[in-house]
Amino acid sequence: MNRRKRSVLVAFALLGAAYAFSLVYVFHLGRPAPAPVAGRPPVVIRFVHWQLESGMREAFDLIARRYMELHPEVRVEQFAVPGNVYPQWLRTQLAGDDVPDLVCFNSTDPSQVSQLPRYFQAITRWINEPNPYNAGTPLAGVPWRLTFIDGGRNRATYIDQYRNYYAVGLSAHTMQMFYNRDLLVAITGRDEPPKDFQSWIELGKMVRAYRPGLIHIAGAHDNTIWLMPTLVNSALSRWLLEYDHELRFAASGFDFYGAMLEGRWDLRSPPLQAALRIMQAFGREMSPGFLQLNRDSAMRAFLRGEALSIPNGTWDYPTMRAQATFRIGAFALPMPGPEDREFGGYALLPLPSVGGITTAMPFYLTRQSRHPEVAIDFLRYVTSMDGNRRFSRASHWMPSVEGVEIEPEMQPFKQNNTGFTTTDLQNGPIVMNGPGADYTQLFETNLHVLYAPNGGVEAYTRALEGQLRETVVSDLRKQIHVQSENLRRRDAALAAQHFLDAAEQAEAVRQQSGLHLSEIQVYLMEETLARTTGSP
Repeated sequence: MNRRKRSVLVAFALLGAAYAFSLVYVFHLGRPAPAPVAGRPPVVIRFVHWQLESGMREAFDLIARRYMELHPEVRVEQFAVPGNVYPQWLRTQLAGDDVPDLVCFNSTDPSQVSQLPRYFQAITRWINEPNPYNAGTPLAGVPWRLTFIDGGRNRATYIDQYRNYYAVGLSAHTMQMFYNRDLLVAITGRDEPPKDFQSWIELGKMVRAYRPGLIHIAGAHDNTIWLMPTLVNSALSRWLLEYDHELRFAASGFDFYGAMLEGRWDLRSPPLQAALRIMQAFGREMSPGFLQLNRDSAMRAFLRGEALSIPNGTWDYPTMRAQATFRIGAFALPMPGPEDREFGGYALLPLPSVGGITTAMPFYLTRQSRHPEVAIDFLRYVTSMDGNRRFSRASHWMPSVEGVEIEPEMQPFKQNNTGFTTTDLQNGPIVMNGPGADYTQLFETNLHVLYAPNGGVEAYTRALEGQLRETVVSDLRKQIHVQSENLRRRDAALAAQHFLDAAEQAEAVRQQSGLHLSEIQVYLMEETLARTTGSP
């Protein structure tokens, strides 16, 4: 190894050591010791998140200070960890038994679902009780879960396969197509976004003709992976409901992929070919090479005026507003209607806002929490009418609680709940993010084929179809294994609860009924695999 290489390695080692030391200092040594209250040390609860957008840490500090004013005996500490190191940091803390009481966690990733019972506590016993901080408000006496705009039930908060609530969402968001209003007027002569899918495609042609190098959409790998699956599901919602065997207005992912194994659909089915054409059309409007770009690159291109629009969540609006030198507007990307012969015919129209009827930013109670009742009480305050109003106004994020007014600046992004939607169940048939990690990787790692000059829908179909069936089978078998292991672990825990006090015994009985439903689902999955593959 030559001297230059050794110097580079030493430099990286020193940089890593400095970074590790700074994390230890910030999260441990740099925090002053809690001051005693009435001669006793205060109860300390800690929460952690990765939301570093403009104003978020200040909003959390404000709500923590207000809670401590109401409860002088409690000290609330905020940890804000950058998103690019958050997963690794959290795994380290969980393994080291030093995790905060409340954790913002991505449970919608199928690979993370199996970790929930191991690291986090179900909160069903609390969420069915009224929120005491809503006393004297229109939500007084209402069960806590029913005070949320989505009834407290979405893929991140209610885990269907465990039949339990695990989190509450502090905010709500919609996915929008944000656009440069001044640039749109210069291009089209009016500040009016397109009303249908074909008009949106025509706008892209006008953008490219207006100025060489001007981009219709500032694209990146990140916002593609966020938005594309939702667009595809919306475009296929009418067709997906053909597999709603439980009549819940939501097709179970197990039923959907079981139907694929039975030969009832494949990638060449007309609805899926239409969905792939929509994906291709969407990608063609983005920055060249967008799959290699990250979210920050797309944001900078939009703010510099190099692109007319950017697909993003309302969580980024405060940051964009603070940095943009132009007026910002927003609209929901319209879906192809039944009259659209190239792209349409499989959507239930009209659609509500994308992501508009679910809460976001879920916080989970860790099993290692030394003060679970206090941590839950803090969450109750943050999601009360008073606490959520304060948090929403300080963060410029939309509230998650019914009846909390949206500030005037955010009114244009208010959720539109009028229209058809299919419930976004855990393990639901998200066409791009299917029954497991290998399926998702198969779709994502081949996306470049869809957008390559010598690629397209046919080439992408060929790249996927040879591996699709075996990937679905493999992912379903992994799910059966994970769920069976979780069922065994929960059986032992629930049996132990029967020997505790009356409240714990009642909770064990309630959870046992949900456990039976989960066990039946595992048996049905095993039967489908055995019947369609010839092996258990």
